[in-house]
Amino acid sequence: MSWDSIESRDFLGGVPAHQLSATRLLSSPDPSRHHLDEPQEVYPFSEEFRGGDGRNGALRWGARFGPDHRPPAAGLLDCFRACRSRLDQYLARRKIERGVRLYGQNEQRLAVKIWLSALRGVRHRSDKFALLGHLYQAHMDFGKYRESLEFANSQLSISEELDSAPMRAEAYLNLARAHQTLGGLERALSYARQALYNDCGGGSTAGCVHLTVAHVSLEMGAFSKAMDGFQKALAVAQAQNDNTLLLQVYVGLSELWRRLRDTERAVACAARACDLGRGPRSADLNTRHHRSALLQMAAALRARGELGDAHDYCNEALRLASVAEDQGCYARAVRIAGDVYRRKCDVGKALRHYEVAMGAGQALGDRLAQMEAMDGAARCLEALRLQGRICNCRPLEFNTRLLEVANTVGAKMLVRRVYLRLADIYTGLGDNEAAARQKRAAAALATPACARCREPLADRPEPLASLPCAHIVHHACMPEPCSRRSTRSAGGAECAECASPRAPRAPPPAPPAPRTLPSRDFPFGTPPTLRESDLNSIISDHSSQQATSSV
Repeated sequence: MSWDSIESRDFLGGVPAHQLSATRLLSSPDPSRHHLDEPQEVYPFSEEFRGGDGRNGALRWGARFGPDHRPPAAGLLDCFRACRSRLDQYLARRKIERGVRLYGQNEQRLAVKIWLSALRGVRHRSDKFALLGHLYQAHMDFGKYRESLEFANSQLSISEELDSAPMRAEAYLNLARAHQTLGGLERALSYARQALYNDCGGGSTAGCVHLTVAHVSLEMGAFSKAMDGFQKALAVAQAQNDNTLLLQVYVGLSELWRRLRDTERAVACAARACDLGRGPRSADLNTRHHRSALLQMAAALRARGELGDAHDYCNEALRLASVAEDQGCYARAVRIAGDVYRRKCDVGKALRHYEVAMGAGQALGDRLAQMEAMDGAARCLEALRLQGRICNCRPLEFNTRLLEVANTVGAKMLVRRVYLRLADIYTGLGDNEAAARQKRAAAALATPACARCREPLADRPEPLASLPCAHIVHHACMPEPCSRRSTRSAGGAECAECASPRAPRAPPPAPPAPRTLPSRDFPFGTPPTLRESDLNSIISDHSSQQATSSV
């Protein structure tokens, strides 16, 4: 048998290796092909070798396997790691897309669970930035504002690494919104200005920044600046055809007119927001925007005196908040329900609703919600004091605490109202010196005034209007030829505020460094826990009230 026949029949024919005898292998007719007399060097396999392109890797390979062999281009382990990284990135992107679809279908909890699992496998910085943005918005919707602040800080770090201005603008915007809810109005305003500076496109991000500046200015009592921000955000929403931003602008305008006690305009803007939430494009909106529109409609109707309709809108928002587990909306809905009961002179139910709202705001760290609930409770205590049902001690202590919170947050209009309430309490106690001191402190705070006649605004319910320069005037002071097409310079001739000389505007300060807020930064002890019985009792109160009204 020749060597060729053995090779073709045994090796190529598929004969197993264990069936080849040593005699057959050694009987080679061509001994020149295999020098059996000269022992070959055996190079054992070692797993410690790491292939590489460097010089040291080539020397180690030549020392082990001979100089004629070439080292591989990459090691097996490196190839495996690269394939695993690409696979993790692909799966992470699929999870992000799936989470977005689930979140649009109101499956928020499942979407957040999928996003958190994708966070461990995402590799690209841009994808991780987008994923952190989704997690930030989800935690904001759940009322977990401190966790959302951590996601925004991570976004800012990634934007600094990539040196991307649009990413930096979005990160600063998220930081501004989180600090606004947590009560840091000055920090929120600084972050919003920095976001506006970094956003060069003027798209939806710029509109959201203008909206945030408007909300912060509204809390600080700067109504003209708030109107200017709402007008800019409205222009961006109309130019971008952004239905979501348009709804938020109308909600903010309704709140502005309500605080200025123009209830007709407040109801009209809130109705427009509700129409957007229920219109043909409502599928493009998340349910949180619809809940905010319902809450604003309830607040506007309560201010106009339509308590039954306000109660219905509040009950619907409370139901949606309990289904979506939106703790922030839950706290505000309970507070507005307390306002409705207070207007109905049911002080007992109002105080219980305010207590639940304060507990929810305390647990979430939402200082704005807790501050509004404390203001409602202070009004109830003031009504009981005037009726002679309680002494002056409890309202005095409660308003003193509320004054500390309002000063910390920077809500100047609320600070002024608390000063005036404290002056009345001190007058009832016979301490005229302390009452005069409180009145002087209230007078030191600027009140909103008409831009033409300089008379104060919001002293009584009356129709108001806004000039093209964003200043607010009485409806009777509105000039006849004034139109929305006029420019700022043309409108300035009719506005006493624009005609007055002003100091040059200083450049915006640098944003403060991001920080992690402590777990307890509110000076009122341990927050009460939210119980399911509180929600059930409030819903049962609403149901019984509806049954009574229907009878």
